[in-house]
Amino acid sequence: MYKAYIILAHKYPDQLLRLVSRLNDGASHFFIHIDKKAHITQFAQVFALTDIVDFISREDSKWAGFDIVQATLNGMKAVKESHKKFDRIILLSGQDYPIKSNRDIDQFFRSSPHSVFLDYFPIPNYKKWPGGDRGGWYRVDKYYIGLKSYQLFCSKSINLLATFFPFLRRKMPGDMKPYTGSQWWCMDMYALGYILDYTKAHPEYVSFHKHTFAPDELFFHMILVNSKDENLISSIENNNKRFMTWEVSDSAHPNTICATDFEAIAASDHLFARKFDATVDNEIMDLIDARILQDKQVHHSKDVLFSNE
Repeated sequence: MYKAYIILAHKYPDQLLRLVSRLNDGASHFFIHIDKKAHITQFAQVFALTDIVDFISREDSKWAGFDIVQATLNGMKAVKESHKKFDRIILLSGQDYPIKSNRDIDQFFRSSPHSVFLDYFPIPNYKKWPGGDRGGWYRVDKYYIGLKSYQLFCSKSINLLATFFPFLRRKMPGDMKPYTGSQWWCMDMYALGYILDYTKAHPEYVSFHKHTFAPDELFFHMILVNSKDENLISSIENNNKRFMTWEVSDSAHPNTICATDFEAIAASDHLFARKFDATVDNEIMDLIDARILQDKQVHHSKDVLFSNE
């Protein structure tokens, strides 16, 4: 099983190195995006892994902004332009970690009747976004420009004007139905190619999401789930295979995973978990290594990168 990992990172170079080392099974390649705001020199050890790592064009990935989508697209284009025939492409953050061994991950992908794993649900969802949130319609029918004070003012102003001037109202591109869900996914080369072809053929779709709030949670979902390609649709499982916990269902970020979450992780059938922060809890990843992955300790150096799977 030949895998490509697209990893979006902005801090914690030691965690990123540990993640790459753990996933490096001799049949994986890593396409890594380092946020423009990060000091690139701190990732020097990862840069040294030239045989298994490619670094992709950097974006200033502000939370809830389009640059996160662009960084992901940069990674997807790099995968396609590598001309390597990957069986699966997995999108991760630098604070993710596997909770199944490389062997088990391969076995899952080989045996599953699906080849695309994506968490999605339609808008509106009044249970998740009640009251003034209108079931989440604001995610697609309101302009979002940014979080700075002047950007918020501009967003509110144009949204107000749009209530009086119909030509300013946002229109769903291509009469698509809105879907949203978790940013993280796994897919095959067919789905990756479909998305890249769609964005090239429909620049208006890309432009629409440049003014969408948190487009990373809609952009890929809407393309895939609105597809009329029956082979593609039948390949999708509504499950991104990520273990996450949340304070409340509409929290902006998942909880940081700690050692107290270990039993739930061990019982999970997911492949990956997020998010980890070694400055908060350094024990949990060691527990996963020793008691779930059951490998010898992975040494974080260029000379010793392979686990004993």
